[in-house]
Amino acid sequence: MMEIKKCKNKKCQRPLPEGYKHKHCENCRNKCVKRIKDAGKAVAGVVVFVGGTALTIVTKGKINPKK
Repeated sequence: MMEIKKCKNKKCQRPLPEGYKHKHCENCRNKCVKRIKDAGKAVAGVVVFVGGTALTIVTKGKINPKK
C-alpha cells in the first residue's frame, strides 16, 4: 500500500496527489515565491536609494536633470 505524501510545510500538511513531483503543495509554493519577490523588491529599493544618495554625494549635487 502506498503511503500518502504530505506537504513538507509544518503548518500545512495537506495531502499531495499521486505522482506530484514537488515537496510542497501549490499554495505553499506560491507563498514562497511571493516572499522571494517581495524581498527582491525591497532590496532593489534600498539599492536605488543608496546609489542615488552616493551619486549625489560624489557629484556634490551638480547633476540637474531639468537642463
